[in-house]
Amino acid sequence: MKFKSLALALVFGAFAFGSGQALADDRLDKTKYHVEEAITQAKLKDTGLLAYHADLALEKAESLQKFKPDPHLAEAITHIKAAVEEGHADHLAPATEHAKAALAELQQVAN
Repeated sequence: MKFKSLALALVFGAFAFGSGQALADDRLDKTKYHVEEAITQAKLKDTGLLAYHADLALEKAESLQKFKPDPHLAEAITHIKAAVEEGHADHLAPATEHAKAALAELQQVAN
């Protein structure tokens, strides 16, 4: 009976750990997606939506950084924060540059 309980616990633990990895990878993909959307909104000259997507990217990036720290991700977070601030201030060019720099850093994050 103890063997069944142990086996079940191991299977459940492996499943839970594997799910956590999937969530981490999903957060990176979602962060990239929202940064790309912010850049698209910059091309459309919409600083409000640029800031909105950058803010969504920031939420995902910060949660990923807590789960799986990475120096490139930390630098991307700095740029995303700046993009949000510049977007809220209606400064299109600096917000765009920060979003592009954030995307470049996110491309270098280890998977």
